[in-house]
Amino acid sequence: MGYGQRGVTGLETAIIMIAFMVVASVFAMTTLQVGLFSASQGKEVAYAGLDQATGSLHLRGSVRAVRGEVDVDGNDTIDLGGVDEQAVAKIIFTVTAAIGNTMTDLTPPYTVNDTGIDPDASGLTSRTSVTIQTDNFLINDVAWTVTFPGSDNGDYILDNDERAELTVWLHTYDNVNSLYDLGSGSGDPFIDAAADLIGASEEFTLQLYPTKGVTLNIQRTTPVVLRPQMDLR
Repeated sequence: MGYGQRGVTGLETAIIMIAFMVVASVFAMTTLQVGLFSASQGKEVAYAGLDQATGSLHLRGSVRAVRGEVDVDGNDTIDLGGVDEQAVAKIIFTVTAAIGNTMTDLTPPYTVNDTGIDPDASGLTSRTSVTIQTDNFLINDVAWTVTFPGSDNGDYILDNDERAELTVWLHTYDNVNSLYDLGSGSGDPFIDAAADLIGASEEFTLQLYPTKGVTLNIQRTTPVVLRPQMDLR
């Protein structure tokens, strides 16, 4: 083989080596970009999961039910020998932060002032909703109020050192006549019919949807005999 042929062969080898290095560099850069993108996506997923976890609520203590006398016929008097009935009027439970600082917004749609008819529309923007369901009915946005027993910094944001007591109102309370009333139709967040009253040995499900985090599900059954105050565990 002459010198000219050896020179051509060396040039071809050099071209092949350069092409190989270019392809390898492109492949390495692509792999690096994919790795960085995957790591970024993984970090976002991890942060999103952490945000959801820290936004979750934890049920603390028992669920309580309050019995009330419901004025079924709407005459502002209670006659339990007639059409009026005793039924579950309110459900009360306490929530705390499940992990760390939730900063969950528990601005309530209703408040209580112990005069006239309670609860009263708060006029505030509520970002957390509660539903209640039995075999007979479903109320997607049932009325609820909130208090912060113990540590309370004065706002409606649930901090990690606070606990919030939520009261779900199935009926409005007439403070003047000391009785509970039925709702006025499907447009209000209360039980509207006597057939839907929650009585003894009835199962109900509450679902609390916070601004972030998982839904808090509470399922309980009332005792065989309704008492003024009932601990449903």
